[in-house]
Amino acid sequence: MQTTPGRGVQLVALFFVCAALAACSPPAPSGEDVRPVRAVTVSPLVTSAAAELAGEVRPRIETKVGFQVAGRIARRVVEVGQTVQTGQTLATLDPADYQLGLAAARAQVAAAQVDRDQQRLDYKRFEELSRQGFISGADLERRKAGLDAAEARFSQAAAQADVSGNQAAYSTLRASANGVVTGVDAEAGQVVTAGQSVVRIARTEEKEVLVSIPEGQLDALRRINDVRVRLWASDRELRGKVREIAPMADPATRTYPARITLLDAPNSVALGMSATVTFVAPVAASVITLPLQSLFKDGDSTFVWLLDKRAMTVKRSPIKLASVAGNDVVIASGVTAGDTVVTAGVHLLKPGQKVKLLDAPGASSAGDTARDNKGATEPLPAALNESKNKS
Repeated sequence: MQTTPGRGVQLVALFFVCAALAACSPPAPSGEDVRPVRAVTVSPLVTSAAAELAGEVRPRIETKVGFQVAGRIARRVVEVGQTVQTGQTLATLDPADYQLGLAAARAQVAAAQVDRDQQRLDYKRFEELSRQGFISGADLERRKAGLDAAEARFSQAAAQADVSGNQAAYSTLRASANGVVTGVDAEAGQVVTAGQSVVRIARTEEKEVLVSIPEGQLDALRRINDVRVRLWASDRELRGKVREIAPMADPATRTYPARITLLDAPNSVALGMSATVTFVAPVAASVITLPLQSLFKDGDSTFVWLLDKRAMTVKRSPIKLASVAGNDVVIASGVTAGDTVVTAGVHLLKPGQKVKLLDAPGASSAGDTARDNKGATEPLPAALNESKNKS
């Protein structure tokens, strides 16, 4: 059935009139804003872990090795990651100057030795002349003083030759202990001073785990002797022992660095591996843990949202943290067993906010809630529906 032109004009006019009336009409009243959330009921857990801290495997001793004399590096024969043995050559200096110094020192020793030997022969002859009465005792004493001076000059020259020999030997840098090269600080052709680091060597016979202890747990963890270490690369648990705790906090992190010695660590434990250090409390204790996402900050305080299941409203409660355990936090105070804590949607709530649980029957998603807030779409006027059907 075709629509006449006059009929079409009437329908278009009716459409604009309905649209104008809809724009001028007041908006439909919206219901109370109800936020969908997730929540958990708090129940204490029995655990023997006083704290779990993340750490990194480090060598107990890492040495910066350098030449004992200054000079230009002729060659470096080790690379990062290379295993070295005691006495192995690491680098060498240009030895020309030290070899010349050693040759000059040896020449001085030879000259001092000739002078000393001549003084000894002269003293023997003057000693015989003194017994025969041909010279006085004072002349013999002067000859004895000359001999003593010659002996001293020879000893000085010999000692200087030894020093020159040592300096020539110091032009070769050798490893002082077994270990692995962890860093290179100088290259061939570079002029270095005495003591300047050339390579860094970590001893591998003893390994440790470096952790940072929060200041609130310092006294408690200091008294715990049972320490266990689990590497992230394996499931094997290793025994540890606290070797040292720094007396001062790190100025940046405000934590106390501590070193945990690995007892009977296998050779598969590599430097730099990540590890979790567990301080085992002597007596098992019950603790309350919550997911990290259930916490929010307001100023300098930390809060959680407690859910009143009868009124389905929330209120915030200040809490104090005891420690961090993986993706959870251990609560010291502020939450008790049986409380229901919001774990998702915490940043969209306000005190007294009406909520509904996402896991509850009939609960809508966040997208549904957004659509509800915008209001339902009104149906088309009957005249427009009729026109659409006729078309």
